[in-house]
Amino acid sequence: FALAFVGMLMGCYPDGADYTEELDIVYSNYDVNYDFQSKGTYSMPDEIVLLTGDEDDPVDYVDDIYAEPTLELIEQNMSQLGWTRVESNADVELLPATWSTTTIYYYGGGYWCWYNPYYCGGYWYYPYPVASSYTSGTLVMTMVDPSMESGDGRIRAVWSGAINGLLSDVFSFSRVENGVNQAFKQSPYLKTN
Repeated sequence: FALAFVGMLMGCYPDGADYTEELDIVYSNYDVNYDFQSKGTYSMPDEIVLLTGDEDDPVDYVDDIYAEPTLELIEQNMSQLGWTRVESNADVELLPATWSTTTIYYYGGGYWCWYNPYYCGGYWYYPYPVASSYTSGTLVMTMVDPSMESGDGRIRAVWSGAINGLLSDVFSFSRVENGVNQAFKQSPYLKTN
């Protein structure tokens, strides 16, 4: 599956991606047995939770400068699909959250020259280390139906949309906008009557 996915990406960009936003991934999934058409109202917090992965960390939120336009964009998409935002007693709750991951690469460099000088023109040298890193972020939107609470206190998710690759050294709202719009575009089943 992974090889097929890489092949598909290479087919889209045979010479490689020119810009980092070309590597953004939008994913959505839903409960095929859920009747979205019979619903019409939703509630959503005024902040986006920043997940850290550590339950002992205090709850943190995305800065308003990034969160407010993102929440407005989500609200616009929901409105276009026929949903009305309410403060309480909503049919569903839409819960946005985000997290980031930093990946660090380490390479010993020139290993073959140190091990066998034949590979580097007959010269010995000790390999020098090279390290680099990048940060990628994910925005996830989870829709839950509070009336579908299970016996263990969990509420079942009926839809989720995720946009991966958003965080980088420079924030670009156009990447967020493209990703959020695509998540809703590929979820036509969310449309209400």
